[in-house]
Amino acid sequence: MRRWLIAQGIVVVALVGCGDAAPPADAGVDAPTADVGVDTPAAVDVVEKPADTGREIPSCPTPVSGGDGGVTVRGHGMTFGPTGGRIRDAVVTVREHPGWCARTGSDGAYELGGFAPGERVTLEMHHADYWPIQTGTYPVAADGARFVGFQAPTNGIFRVLAQYLRITPDPTRCQIATTVVARGYEGYDPGGRGEVGATVTIDPPLPPDAGPVYFRYLSPSAIVPARELTETSLDGGVLFLNVPPGDYVLRAHKAGVTFNEVAIRCRAGVLVNASPPWGLQVQ
Repeated sequence: MRRWLIAQGIVVVALVGCGDAAPPADAGVDAPTADVGVDTPAAVDVVEKPADTGREIPSCPTPVSGGDGGVTVRGHGMTFGPTGGRIRDAVVTVREHPGWCARTGSDGAYELGGFAPGERVTLEMHHADYWPIQTGTYPVAADGARFVGFQAPTNGIFRVLAQYLRITPDPTRCQIATTVVARGYEGYDPGGRGEVGATVTIDPPLPPDAGPVYFRYLSPSAIVPARELTETSLDGGVLFLNVPPGDYVLRAHKAGVTFNEVAIRCRAGVLVNASPPWGLQVQ
């Protein structure tokens, strides 16, 4: 997991020596859109509205409310930020199954059963202290899915990153993140397993100002997005900014290397993070 240090409201990790990075002005993006829905599923009751964001956090019975039978999806909520750690008491919902939900435990773990083998699902995590986040849209194998995690920035870290990138996050659009990782990446291995020298494209394509923005890797605790990079570093991270709602496919490219593809369902106001091991990976 990437780690950041914050001082006086700006990112200071690895910025020494990176002063040549000069992010341009706001990345406004126009592209074809598709209505994929942005409202809270009707079967999930809204119980609170945090004052700092106005976001609605769904309620969820304890310990879990999913489907009967089928296979299980498991994962964790994890903090993307200077403190790291697992996210407890977050609500996990399923875009394709309104009303299904689980709460993360003290170790950040959740699990949901009832999925049909082969169906494609999109999981969302809700917590007042974290920016709204969802996974990519993944197929569920016959034996279920593990390590379907949420690498989530706090509200403060999200705003600091936006400030550094010199964008104003558009509430009618989404932000997209993923990581291009080397072959054999499993679980939640620490950073430094990115596939170096890959490029990432998104389909339908977006204007250049939207990205890709690659992360520069200096050390496990010194990683920063750098607009001047043209390919992945050892971190493997990449961003697309202020993306219009719609369905997209991410692809990685490198001579002599084959990668899987990642489907993204972009929804307004959400950070979509296809984090390892469910990001772009060498096959």
